[in-house]
Amino acid sequence: MVEKGNCDELLQRVKVRQGDFFYVPSGTIHAIGKGIVILETQQSSDITYRVYDYDRKDASGNTRPLHIESSADVTHFPHDVRQQEKVEKVLGDLTSTRLVEAAYFTVYHWQLKGTVTTPLKKDYLLASVIEGNGEIVVDGVSSRVEKGDHFIIPNTVEDYTLEGAMELIVSHE
Repeated sequence: MVEKGNCDELLQRVKVRQGDFFYVPSGTIHAIGKGIVILETQQSSDITYRVYDYDRKDASGNTRPLHIESSADVTHFPHDVRQQEKVEKVLGDLTSTRLVEAAYFTVYHWQLKGTVTTPLKKDYLLASVIEGNGEIVVDGVSSRVEKGDHFIIPNTVEDYTLEGAMELIVSHE
């Protein structure tokens, strides 16, 4: 199907809404539709195989190279991704919902309405503010954060405080 240019028949189309979360494991052919903005968390990799590129052309009129054979070698087909059950925990003013726990990363959706102080129990936290604003306080130093900001809490931090009304996507290894 790929060699005949019928890639579209291999794809499962999913209507998305703001706030949706999808786990797309390694080896799954996927695409992001026009007008969709995503926050992507993934295991570290410097390899991307392109199966189809919507026949886009660069400024010189050339299409980008495709990687059909390499893609076929690592693609899981048929598509069978089971979304994990979300696990919710409340810690004071923070509601933490685990969205996925995979071999190389775990992703949470945090909703904060107030203040929470917590020890850092992982090697790091990578956080993206997706709504609202607030502050992160580490060792008495406060930094303002708002929608669109991203920050890392490294393992040198023993505990931290989050204050405000905001939603975050948080991940760790």
